[in-house]
Parts: sequence; structure tokens; C-alpha cells
Amino acid sequence: MSIRHLRTLLAIAERGSFAAAARAIHLTESAVSMQMRALEEELGLALFDRSKRPPALTEAGRALLPEAKALVGGYERLTRRKDESQPVEGHLRLGAVPSVITGILPGAIAAMRRKHPGIHVEIAMALSAELVQRVGRRRLDAAIVSELGKVPSGLVWSPFAREPLVLIAPSDAPDRPPGELLASYPFIRYTRQAWVGRLIHATMKRRRIRVVETMTLDTLEAVTAMVSHGLGVSIVPDRGRGVPFAFPVRTVALPGPTVHRVVGLLRPDDHAKTLLSEALLAELATLAARDYGVRRPVASRKLKK
Repeated sequence: MSIRHLRTLLAIAERGSFAAAARAIHLTESAVSMQMRALEEELGLALFDRSKRPPALTEAGRALLPEAKALVGGYERLTRRKDESQPVEGHLRLGAVPSVITGILPGAIAAMRRKHPGIHVEIAMALSAELVQRVGRRRLDAAIVSELGKVPSGLVWSPFAREPLVLIAPSDAPDRPPGELLASYPFIRYTRQAWVGRLIHATMKRRRIRVVETMTLDTLEAVTAMVSHGLGVSIVPDRGRGVPFAFPVRTVALPGPTVHRVVGLLRPDDHAKTLLSEALLAELATLAARDYGVRRPVASRKLKK
């Protein structure tokens, strides 16, 4: 039985049609159809109801999916090389929060592509809550999200960076303690629809930080731009030495214990794309170690189905 055919079967199940699967794995639709015919003949089962448009998985086809996932995942683990220079190939559907796309991610993908030029990455941008749902529904192969309170069943989350919350102020702001800056400037809030926005709000509430709020924005770049032009101050995650803020601002440490946003890679457990996502995770962890001094990722967390 061909692992390639089983991968194609899983791609059809994830994408919903032969045509969508063909685009995802870089084959023609006729090649996908021929592979499925060959798999059906080998198994002696009708895996698709071709009277429907597009062809739909039969009961036998749906029953085969868990075994196909296990076989493909086992094959990936057996063929995985410890040598990180060993190239891997494939199409990775990756989700990421906006601050990561303009932060650590471009450098990580560039480093990964230098080692594994056969990896093609398709990126979708959204907030953490939506990305978690899309990974859970297998609409994405992996996603970079903020820390989860509880990892959904069947998924694994691998933290790779801890970004400290800091106060940012205009470059020409006076050299004053953070409390005085927060009291004398309007406050520009990072939206609470984002998990990091909730973390910032909880930190301010716990420390009884009172502000005069003038606007709410949903990206780190937008917040930084407003602060840079003297329109206020804000509290945001610091993305590290390797990724400076997009606009010139002063960075001031907050008083008290440092609060961190933890960022990690979320993906399905025993997924066919595990080899690809782990290649990316290795580069993310390397850059995080450079930018934050983190020697290794925090241990992965998962709850199996």
C-alpha cells in the first residue's frame, strides 16, 4: 500500500474535494483521481461515492481515515532524521497571529527554506481563538498562537518564546517612571479580542493601573504607529532583540514581576504534516533563543482524543 496514496486520501478528507486536494499537494486532479482508483482496487473497497459532485467519502472511506492517519504518522516518525540538514518536502497550511507574521515568523521561514527548499508554506492570519478552531477542524496544519489555558483534545501545543509586556511611549517622552507616563498620556489599548489584549487588561486590573483610554486597535503595528506619533502610550509584548518595533518608540519596563505573553506552535497530534511543522518549530525556537535568551522551548502539552 502506497503512503503517497494514503496522504492523498487524507488531503481529500481535509480539503473536501479532489480539486482542492490536488492544489494542496501540487498534483493534477486526474492524478489524484487515479491514485484513489488504485487505492480502492488494492483495498477492494469503494472509498468514494462518485454519483455526488464532488465525490463524497463513503462509510468505508470515513472508517479508513483514522487508520490512514496512524499509518502516515508512523511512517513520518520512522523516516524522520535526527540530522536537521536532511531536507523535507511538502505543503504546510500555517496560521499565525498578526504580531508573529510581522515578527519572528519571516526569519524562521527563511531559515527553514534554506535547509528545506521543498517546503511550501501557505499562511493565514487571524486571532488566536479562531486559529485554534481552524487547527481543531483540520483547516490548518499548524498555527502560532498565544498561550492556551487548556489544550483542546487531539492537539499539541509547543511554546517557543516568552515575550515580556512593556510600556511603550513616544521617543521624545520625558524620562519618567511608567506610572507617571501612564497618568500623563492618553492610553492606546491593544484589543481585548486578542488573547494578549486580555492578558494586558488583566495585568492592568491586577495592578490597579488607571488610564484615560482614547482608542483601541487590533495590531501591534497600529498601536506602535499611534504611540510613535505622540498620540499616547500603550502596554504591548516586546518581540525581542531580533525584531524591533516597526516605528520608533521608547520602551520602559513595567514595575513589579515581569508578565510574559507565551507564544507557541499548535498542531494536531500524530498529523501527516508533523515533520513539516517540527522543522518550522526548530527554527522558531532557535530565533527565540537568540532574541529572548530562551535555551529551549517549554515542554509541549497535549490531550489525546
